Amino acid sequence: MKQIPVHRMILEKGKAFDLRLMAGERGLNNQITMDQLHRPGLAFAGFLDVFTFDRIQILGNTEIGYLSSLEPGERVKRINAVLEFDIPCIILTAGNEAPEEMIRVANKKNIPLIRTSHETTNFVAMLSFWLQREFAPTISVHAVLVDVFGVGVLMTGGSGVGKSECGLELIERGHRLVADDMVILKRLGSNILMGSSSSTIQHHMEVRGLGIIDVELLFGIGSVREEKRISLEVRLEKWTDDYEVERLGMDTQYTNYLDVPIRQFHIPVESGRNVSILIEVAALQHRIFQRGRNPAQELNERLIQEMTRSSQGISSSSQLVKKLMDDRGQSPGK
Repeated sequence: MKQIPVHRMILEKGKAFDLRLMAGERGLNNQITMDQLHRPGLAFAGFLDVFTFDRIQILGNTEIGYLSSLEPGERVKRINAVLEFDIPCIILTAGNEAPEEMIRVANKKNIPLIRTSHETTNFVAMLSFWLQREFAPTISVHAVLVDVFGVGVLMTGGSGVGKSECGLELIERGHRLVADDMVILKRLGSNILMGSSSSTIQHHMEVRGLGIIDVELLFGIGSVREEKRISLEVRLEKWTDDYEVERLGMDTQYTNYLDVPIRQFHIPVESGRNVSILIEVAALQHRIFQRGRNPAQELNERLIQEMTRSSQGISSSSQLVKKLMDDRGQSPGK
């Protein structure tokens, strides 16, 4: 199970979230173990039977206002009861000041007490977004990820099939590199698959014969991006005489990463084929599919309609010829 120490959250997001430590410095190694947050209003009111204490606790205007309304003795009692649990940390929003009693207990119990100037709703949205990404299911795959016409295209295939070279040509044609060689995949929610690169090799590519190149340095800042939602996989496969090629595109193929289905194309690679152009067309074709259109099916339906009309036309003509021959007292065979 993944864990995030409180001090890492402050170190990485302290400036963006305006986080300021007020008390409980000795608890900065407390571990955040889930991406959900909790507002302990009912807990401070005395209902502790269902208290999800293992989450970050958010205190907004409502909670602080309630504590301020209590008599000092009752306030100490309620604060002690809540902070008796192993809480990873407490964050006060909207610039609220913590009661002195809470500061004393937080220092005693080693519970970091943090303040932010952000309003509660906005802060909860920002922190939840960050935590969801940190705790998202993650895998890494050997592939190249490129943003092609706004579509996140994951190029996969065996070693030496030409993924990096194809990615390099796409970059030269104006598209943007996200990751080369090792792509880190994260599932956000139930159906969003995001791809990014390791920070160690970010914006770099390995090209056979050239070695390691810095794409951002060679092609400019507009040639790279930090991450991209993956919508399409293009699998490059070496051409063989017995390779079965999809000719019509009637059947849609899918693959799964982290239980997220994405559309998949198989492109055979052989000498003379411009694979980068084929990948551009695949990305555009995917955008057409997203609009509910399927050119192959539409063409098939038109052909069926034409064949049906032609068949009906022949049948009517045959009936007309037979009627004319009958009127003349002749049979069609004479």
